[in-house]
Amino acid sequence: MNTKKAKKKTKSQRRTELDRITAQLHKVLRRRTKDVILAGNFLMKARELHANEHSKWLLWLEKNFDLTERTARRYTSAAAYVARKSDTVSADFSNLAPTVLYWLAAGHYNEQEEAEILAATRKGRVDQDAAWAICEKLASPDDAEDADEGDEQEPSGEDGDDGEPAEDPESAAILDGPPPDVQPTENLPPENFALRDFNQAIDTLKRLMTKPSAQFAGTSHSADDLEKVEAFIHAVTKAGRQ
Repeated sequence: MNTKKAKKKTKSQRRTELDRITAQLHKVLRRRTKDVILAGNFLMKARELHANEHSKWLLWLEKNFDLTERTARRYTSAAAYVARKSDTVSADFSNLAPTVLYWLAAGHYNEQEEAEILAATRKGRVDQDAAWAICEKLASPDDAEDADEGDEQEPSGEDGDDGEPAEDPESAAILDGPPPDVQPTENLPPENFALRDFNQAIDTLKRLMTKPSAQFAGTSHSADDLEKVEAFIHAVTKAGRQ
């Protein structure tokens, strides 16, 4: 009997400790979002004190802080977004994960997705996974319909009991005969493997562009990596226009 009471007490202690950690973690996560908004407000005020001259503001930023211009823009955009939406939307912005707030400020969600994400903040924290789940729920069924159409079977051939098409005599003759003569090729330019890989990468990106951009916010690549890729694509675009 005493053993059962001891086990029950141990479980109760673990549950109490876990509840305390959960509550404290929620505070820390909300504080982080508030810090982003507060930093953005300070940065906007500093920009105003520089008479909104962007170059002077950047010099001040570089001199005093270890912040890239891109990060500073994220802070100011997030703060401006919260200030703009607070007057018209009932939302608990402290429940937004910073990354989701950045994407909202950058306009990467459509109006319906944005409204659902902000509404969800009144019930609890909205991180990247929660935002993506909302977008998935609101996604149109067009993709599913396309997949169903792709599953349609080809019509069966007229000959054969198992529905296989009749064998073409000309094709059979080619397959059964000797291998064709292959003329040697000379002085062919070497294949540009780098260009081939680049084209494949761009084809993949074009396909992924049909998905909500927030889905990729959790990439393992750093912001610097993405900026370098962006700069490289700009350089290729510029070279192609010359």
